[in-house]
Amino acid sequence: MKNGAYRVAIASTDNHHVDQHFGRAESFLIVDVDSDGNYEEIEQRFVIPVCEGGYHNGEKLKKGAEGLLDCNFVLAAKIGNGARAELEERGIFAFEIPGRVDESLKKLDSLIKLLDEMNSSAQVSK
Repeated sequence: MKNGAYRVAIASTDNHHVDQHFGRAESFLIVDVDSDGNYEEIEQRFVIPVCEGGYHNGEKLKKGAEGLLDCNFVLAAKIGNGARAELEERGIFAFEIPGRVDESLKKLDSLIKLLDEMNSSAQVSK
């Protein structure tokens, strides 16, 4: 992430709440978050839902993940292990943080900063 900035794809039905299951999402709100945790809405990206009645179509899942390659993270109300693994293979990390978009992004930002601090501390102690 350049200078602490990162891009997030948010599974949302209304662009105000993280309230959609990753596999059922018909669109993602794409936001850029700066090093201070402020965010800017970039676009609403429409996708073909990858969930087909309780299971994921493998090809759709791959295409869905490829459609988010410019994102560092995905926020969803729910995400299955298969979808999470498909994203992680591409370096995109998914989190279940339902709620208002601004609150969910603050939680994600706090988590990222905590993980960065832990990684820095681990490197210093080596």
